[in-house]
Amino acid sequence: MPPLKMSSLMNILAVNTTTADSFSIAGKIAVVTGSGRGNGIGAATARVLARNGASVAITYMSESSAQGAYEIAQSIRDDYGVGVACIQGDVSTPKGSRKIILETMEQLGVNHIDILVNNAGYGVTRLLRETDFELCQRTFATNVYGQLFMTQAAVDQGRMPPGGRIINIGSISSRIQPALVGIYAASKAAQDSLTTSWAGELGRTHGITVNTVAPGPVVTEITKDSPEVLDPLVLLQRGTERRGAPEDIADAVLLLASEKSHWITGQFIAADAGITGIR
Repeated sequence: MPPLKMSSLMNILAVNTTTADSFSIAGKIAVVTGSGRGNGIGAATARVLARNGASVAITYMSESSAQGAYEIAQSIRDDYGVGVACIQGDVSTPKGSRKIILETMEQLGVNHIDILVNNAGYGVTRLLRETDFELCQRTFATNVYGQLFMTQAAVDQGRMPPGGRIINIGSISSRIQPALVGIYAASKAAQDSLTTSWAGELGRTHGITVNTVAPGPVVTEITKDSPEVLDPLVLLQRGTERRGAPEDIADAVLLLASEKSHWITGQFIAADAGITGIR
Protein backbone atom coordinates (compact mmCIF):
# COMPACT_ATOMS: atom_id res chain seq x y z
CA MET A 1 0.00 0.00 0.00
CA PRO A 2 1.53 3.35 -1.02
CA PRO A 3 2.18 5.89 1.72
CA LEU A 4 -0.46 8.55 2.30
CA LYS A 5 0.15 11.95 0.82
CA MET A 6 0.58 14.73 3.34
CA SER A 7 -2.67 16.38 2.17
CA SER A 8 -4.59 13.15 2.75
CA LEU A 9 -3.06 12.72 6.20
CA MET A 10 -3.97 16.27 7.15
CA ASN A 11 -7.56 15.70 6.04
CA ILE A 12 -7.81 12.63 8.26
CA LEU A 13 -6.39 14.50 11.23
CA ALA A 14 -8.76 17.38 10.60
CA VAL A 15 -11.75 15.03 10.67
CA ASN A 16 -10.57 13.40 13.86
CA THR A 17 -10.13 16.71 15.65
CA THR A 18 -13.38 18.30 14.56
CA THR A 19 -15.82 15.48 15.23
CA ALA A 20 -15.20 14.97 18.94
CA ASP A 21 -18.42 14.20 20.78
CA SER A 22 -19.64 16.58 23.45
CA PHE A 23 -22.08 16.41 26.34
CA SER A 24 -22.70 20.14 26.15
CA ILE A 25 -26.22 21.22 27.10
CA ALA A 26 -25.51 24.90 26.59
CA GLY A 27 -28.66 27.00 26.47
CA LYS A 28 -30.86 24.37 28.12
CA ILE A 29 -33.05 25.16 31.11
CA ALA A 30 -32.99 22.59 33.91
CA VAL A 31 -34.94 22.21 37.14
CA VAL A 32 -33.39 19.98 39.80
CA THR A 33 -35.71 19.36 42.74
CA GLY A 34 -34.34 18.79 46.22
CA SER A 35 -31.05 20.45 45.30
CA GLY A 36 -30.60 22.71 48.31
CA ARG A 37 -28.32 20.46 50.39
CA GLY A 38 -24.60 20.96 49.93
CA ASN A 39 -23.60 17.30 49.98
CA GLY A 40 -26.61 15.94 48.11
CA ILE A 41 -27.23 14.32 44.75
CA GLY A 42 -29.42 17.26 43.72
CA ALA A 43 -26.74 19.88 44.31
CA ALA A 44 -24.10 17.77 42.56
CA THR A 45 -26.44 17.30 39.62
CA ALA A 46 -27.18 21.01 39.36
CA ARG A 47 -23.46 21.75 39.33
CA VAL A 48 -22.72 19.19 36.61
CA LEU A 49 -25.53 20.47 34.40
CA ALA A 50 -24.37 24.07 34.91
CA ARG A 51 -20.75 23.16 34.19
CA ASN A 52 -21.91 21.84 30.84
CA GLY A 53 -23.81 25.00 29.97
CA ALA A 54 -27.36 24.69 31.32
CA SER A 55 -29.14 27.33 33.36
CA VAL A 56 -30.47 25.64 36.49
CA ALA A 57 -33.10 26.02 39.19
CA ILE A 58 -32.17 25.04 42.75
CA THR A 59 -35.23 24.05 44.77
CA TYR A 60 -35.75 23.54 48.48
CA MET A 61 -38.78 23.11 50.73
CA SER A 62 -38.12 24.19 54.34
CA GLU A 63 -36.95 27.55 55.64
CA SER A 64 -34.09 25.78 57.38
CA SER A 65 -32.69 24.86 53.97
CA ALA A 66 -32.95 28.35 52.48
CA GLN A 67 -29.49 29.64 53.33
CA GLY A 68 -27.76 26.52 52.05
CA ALA A 69 -29.79 26.59 48.85
CA TYR A 70 -28.92 30.23 48.15
CA GLU A 71 -25.24 29.54 48.83
CA ILE A 72 -25.29 26.68 46.32
CA ALA A 73 -27.04 28.87 43.76
CA GLN A 74 -24.49 31.67 44.18
CA SER A 75 -21.53 29.30 43.94
CA ILE A 76 -22.87 27.92 40.66
CA ARG A 77 -23.28 31.46 39.28
CA ASP A 78 -19.75 32.34 40.32
CA ASP A 79 -18.15 29.15 39.04
CA TYR A 80 -19.94 28.69 35.71
CA GLY A 81 -21.53 32.00 34.77
CA VAL A 82 -24.93 30.51 33.93
CA GLY A 83 -28.38 31.63 34.98
CA VAL A 84 -29.46 30.22 38.34
CA ALA A 85 -32.87 30.39 40.00
CA CYS A 86 -33.46 29.51 43.65
CA ILE A 87 -37.01 28.58 44.59
CA GLN A 88 -38.84 27.36 47.67
CA GLY A 89 -41.66 24.95 46.91
CA ASP A 90 -43.39 21.75 47.91
CA VAL A 91 -43.24 19.18 45.12
CA SER A 92 -45.86 16.96 46.77
CA THR A 93 -48.76 19.21 45.73
CA PRO A 94 -49.90 20.38 42.30
CA LYS A 95 -49.82 24.01 43.48
CA GLY A 96 -46.29 23.71 44.83
CA SER A 97 -45.02 22.03 41.67
CA ARG A 98 -46.56 24.64 39.40
CA LYS A 99 -45.02 27.37 41.56
CA ILE A 100 -41.54 25.89 41.09
CA ILE A 101 -41.89 25.73 37.32
CA LEU A 102 -43.45 29.17 36.89
CA GLU A 103 -40.96 30.89 39.20
CA THR A 104 -38.08 29.18 37.43
CA MET A 105 -39.16 30.64 34.11
CA GLU A 106 -39.75 34.06 35.67
CA GLN A 107 -36.39 34.23 37.45
CA LEU A 108 -34.45 32.99 34.42
CA GLY A 109 -36.46 35.01 31.90
CA VAL A 110 -37.38 32.01 29.75
CA ASN A 111 -40.61 30.55 28.40
CA HIS A 112 -40.00 26.81 28.74
CA ILE A 113 -38.20 24.04 30.64
CA ASP A 114 -35.92 21.56 28.81
CA ILE A 115 -34.79 19.25 31.61
CA LEU A 116 -36.50 18.12 34.80
CA VAL A 117 -34.55 16.09 37.35
CA ASN A 118 -36.98 14.69 39.92
CA ASN A 119 -34.51 14.33 42.75
CA ALA A 120 -36.49 15.41 45.84
CA GLY A 121 -37.02 12.40 48.04
CA TYR A 122 -37.72 11.20 51.55
CA GLY A 123 -36.87 8.00 53.35
CA VAL A 124 -35.96 6.72 56.81
CA THR A 125 -35.02 3.34 58.21
CA ARG A 126 -37.95 1.70 59.95
CA LEU A 127 -39.01 -1.85 60.77
CA LEU A 128 -42.41 -3.07 59.56
CA ARG A 129 -44.06 -2.98 62.99
CA GLU A 130 -42.72 0.53 63.62
CA THR A 131 -44.07 1.93 60.33
CA ASP A 132 -47.01 4.28 60.84
CA PHE A 133 -49.46 6.15 58.65
CA GLU A 134 -47.54 9.44 58.82
CA LEU A 135 -44.36 7.81 57.50
CA CYS A 136 -46.22 6.13 54.65
CA GLN A 137 -47.99 9.36 53.76
CA ARG A 138 -44.85 11.51 53.74
CA THR A 139 -42.77 8.96 51.83
CA PHE A 140 -45.27 8.48 49.03
CA ALA A 141 -46.22 12.17 48.94
CA THR A 142 -42.62 13.18 48.26
CA ASN A 143 -41.32 10.25 46.23
CA VAL A 144 -44.36 9.45 44.10
CA TYR A 145 -46.79 12.36 44.09
CA GLY A 146 -43.90 14.81 43.89
CA GLN A 147 -42.53 13.28 40.71
CA LEU A 148 -46.00 13.07 39.22
CA PHE A 149 -46.96 16.69 39.90
CA MET A 150 -43.56 18.08 38.90
CA THR A 151 -43.67 16.18 35.61
CA GLN A 152 -47.17 17.45 34.90
CA ALA A 153 -46.08 21.02 35.62
CA ALA A 154 -42.90 20.79 33.52
CA VAL A 155 -44.80 19.47 30.50
CA ASP A 156 -47.81 21.79 30.80
CA GLN A 157 -46.83 25.05 32.51
CA GLY A 158 -43.18 24.54 31.53
CA ARG A 159 -44.02 23.88 27.88
CA MET A 160 -41.30 21.23 27.64
CA PRO A 161 -40.41 21.00 23.94
CA PRO A 162 -39.60 17.94 21.83
CA GLY A 163 -36.21 16.67 22.93
CA GLY A 164 -37.06 17.41 26.56
CA ARG A 165 -35.73 15.21 29.32
CA ILE A 166 -37.46 13.86 32.43
CA ILE A 167 -34.93 12.14 34.71
CA ASN A 168 -36.27 10.48 37.85
CA ILE A 169 -33.85 9.74 40.66
CA GLY A 170 -34.88 6.33 41.90
CA SER A 171 -33.04 3.74 43.97
CA ILE A 172 -31.77 0.21 43.57
CA SER A 173 -33.80 -0.53 46.69
CA SER A 174 -36.80 -1.00 44.38
CA ARG A 175 -35.04 -4.05 42.89
CA ILE A 176 -33.18 -5.56 45.84
CA GLN A 177 -35.50 -4.60 48.77
CA PRO A 178 -32.87 -4.21 51.51
CA ALA A 179 -33.95 -4.53 55.12
CA LEU A 180 -35.22 -1.53 57.11
CA VAL A 181 -36.40 0.56 54.14
CA GLY A 182 -39.49 -1.32 53.00
CA ILE A 183 -41.77 1.70 52.54
CA TYR A 184 -39.03 3.70 50.82
CA ALA A 185 -38.32 0.79 48.46
CA ALA A 186 -42.02 0.46 47.68
CA SER A 187 -42.25 4.14 46.80
CA LYS A 188 -39.25 3.82 44.49
CA ALA A 189 -40.85 0.80 42.81
CA ALA A 190 -43.88 2.99 42.12
CA GLN A 191 -41.53 5.54 40.54
CA ASP A 192 -40.10 2.84 38.28
CA SER A 193 -43.58 2.01 37.03
CA LEU A 194 -44.35 5.67 36.32
CA THR A 195 -41.12 6.08 34.39
CA THR A 196 -42.09 3.28 32.04
CA SER A 197 -45.63 4.59 31.58
CA TRP A 198 -44.57 8.19 30.99
CA ALA A 199 -41.87 7.19 28.51
CA GLY A 200 -44.55 5.77 26.22
CA GLU A 201 -47.02 8.58 26.76
CA LEU A 202 -44.67 11.55 26.52
CA GLY A 203 -42.40 10.03 23.92
CA ARG A 204 -45.08 9.52 21.32
CA THR A 205 -47.06 12.67 22.04
CA HIS A 206 -44.33 15.17 22.96
CA GLY A 207 -40.95 13.77 21.90
CA ILE A 208 -39.78 13.71 25.53
CA THR A 209 -37.62 10.95 27.01
CA VAL A 210 -38.22 9.65 30.55
CA ASN A 211 -35.68 7.58 32.46
CA THR A 212 -34.76 6.56 35.99
CA VAL A 213 -31.26 6.81 37.43
CA ALA A 214 -31.09 4.50 40.44
CA PRO A 215 -28.24 5.17 42.89
CA GLY A 216 -26.64 2.46 44.94
CA PRO A 217 -25.01 3.21 48.32
CA VAL A 218 -24.16 6.92 48.07
CA VAL A 219 -22.94 8.99 50.99
CA THR A 220 -24.94 12.20 51.36
CA GLU A 221 -25.89 14.44 54.25
CA ILE A 222 -28.99 12.27 54.74
CA THR A 223 -27.46 8.79 54.40
CA LYS A 224 -24.12 9.33 56.15
CA ASP A 225 -25.62 8.22 59.46
CA SER A 226 -27.09 4.97 58.09
CA PRO A 227 -24.13 2.56 57.82
CA GLU A 228 -26.48 -0.33 58.59
CA VAL A 229 -28.04 0.25 55.17
CA LEU A 230 -25.02 1.37 53.13
CA ASP A 231 -22.27 -1.00 54.25
CA PRO A 232 -23.95 -4.32 53.31
CA LEU A 233 -24.58 -2.92 49.83
CA VAL A 234 -20.98 -1.80 49.36
CA LEU A 235 -19.93 -5.43 49.87
CA LEU A 236 -22.06 -6.38 46.83
CA GLN A 237 -20.43 -3.89 44.46
CA ARG A 238 -18.47 -5.27 41.52
CA GLY A 239 -16.74 -2.12 40.32
CA THR A 240 -15.17 -0.65 43.45
CA GLU A 241 -14.92 -1.06 47.21
CA ARG A 242 -15.72 2.57 48.00
CA ARG A 243 -19.11 4.05 48.72
CA GLY A 244 -20.63 6.16 45.98
CA ALA A 245 -20.46 9.96 45.89
CA PRO A 246 -23.17 12.36 44.68
CA GLU A 247 -21.01 13.24 41.67
CA ASP A 248 -21.12 9.61 40.50
CA ILE A 249 -24.88 9.92 40.10
CA ALA A 250 -24.72 13.42 38.62
CA ASP A 251 -22.51 12.15 35.78
CA ALA A 252 -25.14 9.56 34.84
CA VAL A 253 -27.80 12.29 34.84
CA LEU A 254 -25.66 14.41 32.50
CA LEU A 255 -25.58 11.59 29.96
CA LEU A 256 -29.36 11.33 29.97
CA ALA A 257 -29.75 15.12 29.80
CA SER A 258 -27.54 15.38 26.73
CA GLU A 259 -28.45 14.95 23.08
CA LYS A 260 -26.46 11.70 23.08
CA SER A 261 -29.30 9.98 24.96
CA HIS A 262 -32.04 10.63 22.40
CA TRP A 263 -32.51 6.89 21.80
CA ILE A 264 -32.72 6.00 25.50
CA THR A 265 -36.11 6.13 27.21
CA GLY A 266 -38.18 4.11 29.65
CA GLN A 267 -35.01 2.75 31.25
CA PHE A 268 -33.95 1.88 34.79
CA ILE A 269 -30.25 2.79 34.86
CA ALA A 270 -28.51 1.60 38.02
CA ALA A 271 -25.55 3.78 39.03
CA ASP A 272 -24.41 1.34 41.68
CA ALA A 273 -20.95 -0.02 40.80
CA GLY A 274 -22.53 -3.23 39.53
CA ILE A 275 -24.69 -4.35 42.46
CA THR A 276 -27.70 -5.00 40.23
CA GLY A 277 -25.71 -6.34 37.29
CA ILE A 278 -26.68 -9.54 35.50
CA ARG A 279 -26.32 -12.44 37.89
